Amino acid sequence: MTVPLDDFLGGLYRTFGPPKAMGESAPASDRPHFFLHRNFLGEQDLAILFNTKRCRYQCKFCALPFKSSREWIPKEGVLAQFRYVLEEDKHALGVLERVTIANEGSVFDQTTFPADALIQITAATRKLPRVRKIVLESRLEFLRAEQLKEIAQNSGKQLDILTGFETLDEDLRERVLGKREPLDVFLRGLDVVAEADCELTAYVLFKPDPVMTDEEAWAEAESSIDYLHEHCAARGIPLTIRLNPMYVAHDTQWARRAEKVENYQPPQLSDIITLAERKRAQGIAVYLGLTSEGLSDEDKTYRAREDFTRQLLKQGIVMNGDGSVSSRHHLLPLVEAGDPTPEPLLESK
Repeated sequence: MTVPLDDFLGGLYRTFGPPKAMGESAPASDRPHFFLHRNFLGEQDLAILFNTKRCRYQCKFCALPFKSSREWIPKEGVLAQFRYVLEEDKHALGVLERVTIANEGSVFDQTTFPADALIQITAATRKLPRVRKIVLESRLEFLRAEQLKEIAQNSGKQLDILTGFETLDEDLRERVLGKREPLDVFLRGLDVVAEADCELTAYVLFKPDPVMTDEEAWAEAESSIDYLHEHCAARGIPLTIRLNPMYVAHDTQWARRAEKVENYQPPQLSDIITLAERKRAQGIAVYLGLTSEGLSDEDKTYRAREDFTRQLLKQGIVMNGDGSVSSRHHLLPLVEAGDPTPEPLLESK
């Protein structure tokens, strides 16, 4: 029996589009954990989550390393993963404007991601003429200016370093999140980002401690965004914020902490959208982390709060496709309420 066309299309969209499932381990060493061709802040982005040896850091809130390999995956396997993704997305390669390379850890950590594979993959993007930017996920401690400059030169692309900042609160960073990355280490990494003329995309958590009230979560997230703006602007680093509503990831130390909190409540999506709109109006590029990456139950995410509606979620999705505030806007003086919006700076590449 023929499936109705609308059901057929809806099924394809759910299976291969933005709602596609995350959270499962790759079936083999020559397959990535996940990839998605998406609209990211108005640009066509191919995001690839490579299957490599797991992150050496076991942050208390993160369950992502649990599904990654305990064993080394050699260069040949990682390159095969890239070839597989290119083959799957081959009809859309001509419209790509960004490529995002991640491995649920740090792609510049040479004990998990083969350095030769990273060099070959990034250099190959030169064959994609519309691609303007390569986004590389890593803790900043693994960055070396010489390597970044080499990748930029060989690929001919602007580099954007994607990293988990999470919060400016030193106590939360260590005691609650287990980041093992003091702020002075992060700031030294920012110096390397600036030296190599890279951009920065930073994760900020909304409600990083389960004991926080909604008001405390708002204030903490806004302070963290402002801190990143201040230190990136001082170094001339274009900045994008990914504002992540905290969810309870299965089997993590953070989840056990949340279980002990009487009447724990995840963040409200309306708060996250409102804060993102506020910071965008000031000239800071912000997008929303709307997925729990297949690592949490729905009642442990923003979907469980009383404000959640499908219309609100759609509003967040539409925001993530809006690139009207660029990563370079924040290098101009921030706009206060009632001020005219500054003209965008030209991209460097």
